[in-house]
Amino acid sequence: MKFENLFIIALLSILSTSISSAKPIAATLTIGKNKQDFPGYVTKADDNNIYVSQFENGVSPAGYALSSVSDISWREPDDWKEAIDLWNRNEYKKGSAAFLEAMDNYKGIADSKHPLMKDNIGAQAVFYYMECLRRTGQFKAMMEPYVRVQKVNLGSKWQDQIRLFQGWAHLAGNKWSPLNLMMETYQINEKDIPGVGTYTVAPNELPLKNGINVHHMAQIFFLRAKSTDELANELDKELQAIEISDETMEERNELSSRIGVMRSKALTDYNRAMTINYGQDRGLSLRSMRDSLYLIKKMPSYAENFTMQKEAHGMAKLLNGLNPGIFPSELNDLLQEPVDPNAGK
Repeated sequence: MKFENLFIIALLSILSTSISSAKPIAATLTIGKNKQDFPGYVTKADDNNIYVSQFENGVSPAGYALSSVSDISWREPDDWKEAIDLWNRNEYKKGSAAFLEAMDNYKGIADSKHPLMKDNIGAQAVFYYMECLRRTGQFKAMMEPYVRVQKVNLGSKWQDQIRLFQGWAHLAGNKWSPLNLMMETYQINEKDIPGVGTYTVAPNELPLKNGINVHHMAQIFFLRAKSTDELANELDKELQAIEISDETMEERNELSSRIGVMRSKALTDYNRAMTINYGQDRGLSLRSMRDSLYLIKKMPSYAENFTMQKEAHGMAKLLNGLNPGIFPSELNDLLQEPVDPNAGK
């Protein structure tokens, strides 16, 4: 009797451990020289083995050498389909919760580096979770999954965006110099552009290298704009700290010129980020609009430039109309239509 009780307790322990550790995924493994199909429920996998149960709850999984498996046919779980549907409907806030749950449910297969396990849903869950966080502006929350996304088994098509995640990590940490240096790796060097610095190519219009898709271009332009903008703000603090005198005039003029070029470049990149690919990355476009409005007000000629004031007013009305919740109260003055100083003359 005692033996039977111990057996039941042990069985229940195995069951509970199996169920809580990972959510089994229905799959069919093709194994051996005869290529026989073995249906079951995958509970986990490492670089060499895959563990499959004959029971839906994943109890008592058996290990199979991945070297003996020629193919794996996965059946997408319903919760994964629902998460992907949220992504496809651009419901990124709900999607972040769904993919976070999927990260936990399918973490048992995410880290396997075996070629048959490439792009498995456990690995994809980490990627899509990070993308949902990025698109909803939760940049600091991206730090922990950024470490994980570099370890999971995702193929080459995911790697360009994974690399860009490092840029968002820099932004979350206010690391403007490393971010700016990283963005420089995407642009064509000035020395390789005929006419740069002349009327042919202005210093604020440095193009990106060929082969970058428009989704990544929008992020690069925004991250380059943000880092340049913030670095210009730091230089402006240095400028304000310099005592005004004849002796410091040359230094102040040089700093002022550098700040002007940097802010012009940042403004150009904000405009590119909000308009490229027709602004399909809505969150990125809205942030680009907001940050460009802050920057326009800092431009030296803004107070006297009626054309610039009209452009800022138009963009402010657009941003406020698209998403009033993101519109900063300190920019409310831009919602008032500017007065033409030459009206009635």
